Amino acid sequence: MKKNIDTTMFFKTERVSKILFKLAPPIMLAQLIQALYNIVDSLFIGKFSNAGLTALSIIYPLQLLMIALAAGTGVGINTIMAAKLGEGNKGKAYEFAGVGTPLAVILWFLFALTCYLFMPSYARMSTNSEEVIKDVIAYGRIVCVFSFGLFLESIWTKVLQAFGDMKTPMLAQIAGAIVNILIDPALIFGMFGLPKMGIKGAAIATVIGQITAALIVAKKGFRKAPDISLFAPHIARIFRLGLPNIIMQSAYTFYIFGLNMILATFSDQAVTALGLYYKWQTFFFIPLGAMQTCIVPVISFNYAARNIGRCRKTLFESIYFGLALMAVGTLCFLLIPAQMLSAFTTDQLVISIGKTGFMFIGVSFLPMVTSLIFPVFFQAVGASLKSSLLTVIRTVVLFVPLGFIFSRFGLTWFWLTYPVTEFITTIAGFIYFHQFMKKDYVQKQKPPESEEKDIPALKPSSPGVIITIAREHGSSGRQIGKLVAQKLGIPFYYKDMIALAAHESGLDREFISNIHRNAPSYLYTLYMSSHVVRFAMRAQNRIIRKIADSGSCVIVGRAADHVLKDYEGVIRVFVHAPEDVRIKRVMESYGDTLKEAKKNIRHSDKSRATYYKHISGLTWGNVRNYELTVNSALGIEPTADAIVQMAKRQISAGKQ
Repeated sequence: MKKNIDTTMFFKTERVSKILFKLAPPIMLAQLIQALYNIVDSLFIGKFSNAGLTALSIIYPLQLLMIALAAGTGVGINTIMAAKLGEGNKGKAYEFAGVGTPLAVILWFLFALTCYLFMPSYARMSTNSEEVIKDVIAYGRIVCVFSFGLFLESIWTKVLQAFGDMKTPMLAQIAGAIVNILIDPALIFGMFGLPKMGIKGAAIATVIGQITAALIVAKKGFRKAPDISLFAPHIARIFRLGLPNIIMQSAYTFYIFGLNMILATFSDQAVTALGLYYKWQTFFFIPLGAMQTCIVPVISFNYAARNIGRCRKTLFESIYFGLALMAVGTLCFLLIPAQMLSAFTTDQLVISIGKTGFMFIGVSFLPMVTSLIFPVFFQAVGASLKSSLLTVIRTVVLFVPLGFIFSRFGLTWFWLTYPVTEFITTIAGFIYFHQFMKKDYVQKQKPPESEEKDIPALKPSSPGVIITIAREHGSSGRQIGKLVAQKLGIPFYYKDMIALAAHESGLDREFISNIHRNAPSYLYTLYMSSHVVRFAMRAQNRIIRKIADSGSCVIVGRAADHVLKDYEGVIRVFVHAPEDVRIKRVMESYGDTLKEAKKNIRHSDKSRATYYKHISGLTWGNVRNYELTVNSALGIEPTADAIVQMAKRQISAGKQ
């Protein structure tokens, strides 16, 4: 608990600059190490062959796609494991970790087979040079077919991170990068008695580095596979959580591929120049990317705590910090583009094309700060639709179409794509931010923390029975639960449960209460797996278990039946009723019209079902998940009596 309080205060009160300097360096190091694989290959291949350097630029989108697939799947596994470990359910966490290894092998095999078969076609789509095509096929087939190291390392790394081990994955990545750097020149140029392999040597060095990293995390990351019957539902759930991440990362793959295709109509050197931009971009984007990662938990916590002022302050301080960082990049790209290009190539045409491109792109670095930070901000506050839309606007709607339009006026005009894209995306980001600041939740004043009189206390009682009640909207499940508690003389928890969770975690009551109601119809999984929602769900689940540990009680809603699935003496009840009965009750209780009642019933039931499916993987309302399902059309009193009778039988059985 001490750790939780310290973390809460850290995000709530610590200076944003101090948080960044404390959290960012390890992330920057990890990202730099990951980037070194491609950069080192380019440095050495550029000294060996200009055609090889072009080939690396053409292969780059495929490598991004491979990383997106592997890392996105790992994110799905990591998210589920973190949730299960947060519930104290290590067994389930191990099950998903065990599914990870065979899933990584399956994904590798499918990706490797596809790339091997279609690599020649992909190469010919990207260039007309037979020399470059040959190098694309040689390098691409090796790094894709032998990419099992990358797939396994990505999955095992996420497994270790779910258990809180950040050190081993970092050491593995450092070791892999060092191996790659040491082997690269030896295999490319034929040093130390090794054969001169050229671009094939660079590819072999890359996969050896990846395999090295995988072997280091294998011992702790590998988990025994569960029963094969669990594979299908577990994999489906992994992809429900990981797919949005895969899709968003893949968007970058397709826009770079699209830009490569446009530049290929001019020359291979133009494609090479763009590839060299992405090599140099890495060094300037690493601190920016690390900062984006660090501000997410700060913004998420304070949004869930309804400290909107601190959210806004964190956003704008990160923008100012990012502008200062990227101003350095802008100066480099404007003042020394030829020197930057010469570090990779001696081809004067590449340098000439690149100088012009670098100067245009350098201008885009400042608006790029906001175009990249706004999606992170919206992701942090759970506005997954806005976050995804900004990414799609930038990578799909603008980059390739604008690149095509500008390219019609000549190669020099093509480079205008970058500043124009970043400027338009920034404007869209500010518009979305203005809309966000008008939301009722943002505008409403948070009640003062000093109002301790509204904070309930846990109500200890004798052990005996715990009753969880899930209910359809309009079935009177809450009233029935309260009546059951009165008849049994045990505590009843509904609103008090939310208040207790809010008080313990420092989060806002309204936010915790409306988790499932605020979820969008689209990108629901992305919203539910966001930092801000996970903060609230962990707080809520902790208090549900505390309530259960305090003795007999009745708990309504919040998927308490799943949260307490490992507890003994729990009676899981589902209350339902015919639609006409529920419509009548909703109209009487809330004053809804007939149309409003039908709409609210559908929306509420869908939200509850989707929420339950997300956290449990089970179907809400399925009779197999409950000890008792009861039709409340019988009336509130008779329905409560039916539940009480079952509870008394269980209490009597427990005393014998």
